[in-house]
Amino acid sequence: MQMGVIASPLRTCFWGIGARRSREHIRVRTFRIPEVHRLPCTHPCPVSGRRDFKLAMIELVVGSRRERVPAPLHVCQFASSPDEHTATASTFLFDGLRAGHRCVPFVGEEVLTAIRLSCSEEHDSDLPLTDEHGIGADGRWHGDNPKRFRAPTDPSAMDAVPDASQFFNGNSLDPYRLIAFQRTVAAEARKAGGAMVRMVIDMRWLFQDRPFSMHDTLKFEAASHAILAPDADVLATLTQYHYADLSGEFIIELLKIHPVAVVAQFVRRNPHPFDAHRYMTRILGRQK
Repeated sequence: MQMGVIASPLRTCFWGIGARRSREHIRVRTFRIPEVHRLPCTHPCPVSGRRDFKLAMIELVVGSRRERVPAPLHVCQFASSPDEHTATASTFLFDGLRAGHRCVPFVGEEVLTAIRLSCSEEHDSDLPLTDEHGIGADGRWHGDNPKRFRAPTDPSAMDAVPDASQFFNGNSLDPYRLIAFQRTVAAEARKAGGAMVRMVIDMRWLFQDRPFSMHDTLKFEAASHAILAPDADVLATLTQYHYADLSGEFIIELLKIHPVAVVAQFVRRNPHPFDAHRYMTRILGRQK
């Protein structure tokens, strides 16, 4: 008898083999191997399908925990407190600065000041001075030399978007203008050597005094997954929503199309997100 038989994508396991090895004493259980475990060493991009893409991980700070999620990513965060948004955004951007990524926050001036202050404090505490080999005064290796990093409080380190009106047509959000801006930034990053771009979009700041449109926002979120697929290897986006601005129906619709979402103090993973192209077709069909 051949033990541990594998018939991909099905694996067969044999249990309950006793002293007598007759067939009636063998129970057979069959289960399906998750597709993710059968990927080759060089993983295809989960969004664009590119084979030269190497799977990386990005850390999100949620509450007092750090959660590792695969990059590239487009994550939406729902929170009731602005402090929760600031804590997650500041660490997300600061980690990008340390890695040499371009950071583009779509946030208000007060939030941007809080993020820069938080990044500055983390910069002072987490990055001791090192020599050219990355060895600090404590004798430990601390990665790349912090002296080569741009200070997080340097305006050139975070390319904040000063005006949200460029993404609107009157009082209506134009998702294609916003996505065109994202694609332009991603193209610049790829041309400069392929460094990743990290974006944080505060949707409350984006709409400001304009009426919040569930339809336009869903169109933007679905289009982000569908249209930005070729740029997924260099673009990581965190969109932030306040519970007070949303309906339960809207939250459910957003969760359908996001593989990863931050809900309150937890990271929610959706292994089977709704296909973004089909979702876009449905939204455009409603519009007619």
